[in-house]
Amino acid sequence: MDYLQLGAITVHTLAMILVVGYYGILGRVIMPALDRSLDGPTMAATLLAVERRGIRLVVLAIVLFSISGAYLLVIDDQYAGLGNFMATTWTTLMLVKHLVVVAMVVIGVGVDRLVAMVADTQDDEARKGALGLLELGVETMTGLGALVVLLTAAAQLS
Repeated sequence: MDYLQLGAITVHTLAMILVVGYYGILGRVIMPALDRSLDGPTMAATLLAVERRGIRLVVLAIVLFSISGAYLLVIDDQYAGLGNFMATTWTTLMLVKHLVVVAMVVIGVGVDRLVAMVADTQDDEARKGALGLLELGVETMTGLGALVVLLTAAAQLS
C-alpha cells in the first residue's frame, strides 16, 4: 500500500469537502439565519465576521487541494503529460475538472469581495442587491463543487 498516495487522496478529498461544505452551509444555513434574525447592518457585519474567519480555512483547503492534486495527477498512470489534454477520456475529464476548480477560485474571490461590499454598504437597497449577487455566487460555488466531485468520480470510472 502506498501511504503517501493514501494520504494525498485523503487530504485532497477532505479539502474539497471543506470548500464545498463551507459554501453550502454559508448559502443554505448561515445567510438565511442571519437574514431572518438580524437587521441589515448587523447582519452584514456578522456575515463579514463569518467570512473573514471561514476564508482562512478555504484558502488553506485550496492550497492543500492544489498540492495533493498535483501529486495525485503526476503519479497517475493515466496522466499523459502536460499539454496532452485529449489523449484519453481521463485526461479530458481532468482538464475540465481543473478548469472548474479555477472558476471556483475566481468566483470565491468574487464572493469574498461581495461580502465586503455588503458590509460596507449603508444603503438598504444596494445591500439587498449585493446580497442577491452573493447568494448567487455562493450557490454557484456549491454547484461547481458538486460538479468537481462528479467529474472526479467519472474520471475514476474511465
